[in-house]
Amino acid sequence: MPTSRREMKVLETYARSLLEAGKTEGRVFENLRDLEVLSSTSPEVLAVLSALVERGQLDLLPQVAEVYHDMTEEDDDIVGVTVTTAVPLDDDLRAQIRERLQRDFGQEVFLIEQVDPSIIGGIVLEARGQRRDISVKTQLRAAHETLSTVHTAHGHTTHGGETAHV
Repeated sequence: MPTSRREMKVLETYARSLLEAGKTEGRVFENLRDLEVLSSTSPEVLAVLSALVERGQLDLLPQVAEVYHDMTEEDDDIVGVTVTTAVPLDDDLRAQIRERLQRDFGQEVFLIEQVDPSIIGGIVLEARGQRRDISVKTQLRAAHETLSTVHTAHGHTTHGGETAHV
């Protein structure tokens, strides 16, 4: 088993990601064989396995499976929430997010943190198969879509700055 709190946190994060993927699929996996079968269909499981490979931590998979097994037996009351931000969370913001989500869910929350600079700013939250995207990237895309189809007072529609008659 892990020798430090940091190593345990890494194992818990991978295991929690797998647990949430299972919940999204409507089942909890009983063993590593089930995870292998799901990996052929679940992008979440593939993402966890890819992260293990990219970080040179594939040797942790048996320990992740063990932590995962322990989690499935003990914590139906914990909600895993994937939090994607453009930059890593600091301790204060992490605590604020966890507190707010625990109030919203009425349950203990485990954060699975991801950094994706392409979202520019804001936050994307995913839990229990639902997604809440309040990133700058999504807001800019929505503004672009709104502005690309604007109806003028004269019955014209503009597309990307060009005027067309309707």
